Amino acid sequence: MEPRARIGKNRGQQNFADQELQLLLFAHGDVKDSLDLTKRVFDECLTDFITELCFEAHRSAALAGRQKIKLDDVRFACRKNPTYLGRIEEIIGKKSEIDKARKTLDVTDDKITKSSLKAMEEPLGEADDDEDSKTLGGKSAR
Repeated sequence: MEPRARIGKNRGQQNFADQELQLLLFAHGDVKDSLDLTKRVFDECLTDFITELCFEAHRSAALAGRQKIKLDDVRFACRKNPTYLGRIEEIIGKKSEIDKARKTLDVTDDKITKSSLKAMEEPLGEADDDEDSKTLGGKSAR
């Protein structure tokens, strides 16, 4: 069966939970308790968007001779919309920062490794030397 025909089979059924949709709507400026009709329409729009994006990414993967979709296929599918592409790039950047931070922690003993400690050190400038000489109430703060 054609994949798009399979999607038509579920038409009218809600694909996302009411709570998820409500939180998304509220996060983007809707009232605290949205109408049921609003949630249903938003669910349908969101489902259609994800479906179309996946089909475009699958088309790109098929042209490359692959059956599985890669992140580059999703990027290619969003190439005409700079807002979507920028958001994808932003999320990828954050993911790489998180991965880098996870690598600095030694998972075996929950301590920071020596090599990662050197990587996290920042060189001290002249402004940092003044920090030690602050006084509180006329007396040195030691």
